[in-house]
Amino acid sequence: IVNPRMVIPNAVAFSRGKVSIVALTIVILSLFNLAWNHVVNPDPPQPLSSWESLLYSRQLSKTKKYKNYDPKARYTYFHDLENYYIHIPKTAGYYVFGKIEEMVASTFEHNRPHVCNIIMRPLYKLDSKKCQFCFTEQTYSHHPKRTYTMIRNPRDHVISQYFHCAESKEHYYYAKFMPSLDEWLEAWVLALDNETKAEENEKFKCYDPRNKQTSFVYRHLANDEKKDLETLDKRFEVIAPFERMDTSICVIFIQFSGRVPDECVCASEREKNRKMNRELVDHGVKHHGSSFVTTAEQDGMIAKITTEDVLLHKYTNQLFEKKLKETEQVYGITVC
Repeated sequence: IVNPRMVIPNAVAFSRGKVSIVALTIVILSLFNLAWNHVVNPDPPQPLSSWESLLYSRQLSKTKKYKNYDPKARYTYFHDLENYYIHIPKTAGYYVFGKIEEMVASTFEHNRPHVCNIIMRPLYKLDSKKCQFCFTEQTYSHHPKRTYTMIRNPRDHVISQYFHCAESKEHYYYAKFMPSLDEWLEAWVLALDNETKAEENEKFKCYDPRNKQTSFVYRHLANDEKKDLETLDKRFEVIAPFERMDTSICVIFIQFSGRVPDECVCASEREKNRKMNRELVDHGVKHHGSSFVTTAEQDGMIAKITTEDVLLHKYTNQLFEKKLKETEQVYGITVC
């Protein structure tokens, strides 16, 4: 006869033993996963600051209006993502996305590649099988096979960031936190080597304009032109200047798809008759970076907080000229 007083303690001990083994296994796997991530991704994308996340919270709620947004997309890794466009805020990312979609529609009759704009969703939440060209406001990652981006004149870019926060519809609820342009620039100049001040500037509920574009593509330049050019050339299939918008979009599309839209070829009938839709998404802003007249003092402060972005913009123009010539030689065309 089995004594129940003996069975129950033994069963409890056995159950506790199983739980201990499972817990130990989970700990070991977690440590292995951390070590593995450090090996395969030593330079992970940087997360947005708390106030930048807040800035885009309303924007995230509107993502369903984009026809390619798939709320049921599986959360998968993006190691096999073919084409990745880094949409740096205030560099006309929505316009570029729309033009790429139009070009796909005009050049592919069948088996059209799927272009998707996941906005602020992290890449690891992307189903790469459904998306052949991904646009997202995330920083550089070495996982995608080909990466593209567009760099804007730093002075215009900083001004555009300010007026987005002060005037745009998306930032309407937080515009009251924005000071004058001079006060905002001065606050970020003081935060150049002072992270305590930078944290204090979160009260503006706005962007951190300190070398914003460099932080998305490189983190920090090496202050060595040859090394910086080599790194950027290795990282990007195309890194293009904002100021040559139409040509930049054409080169990006040709490199991505291997096809040449008629509107991208100089002297073609379609190019002669085209009227490119250059109405960029203005988000309801009245003042724009390229047209707003700044004072010498404001220009001086902008220069102080964009030293690396100025170099990045210079390198972008050099690399783009090289890529443009390569594209024209390979396809035997003159890109407009």
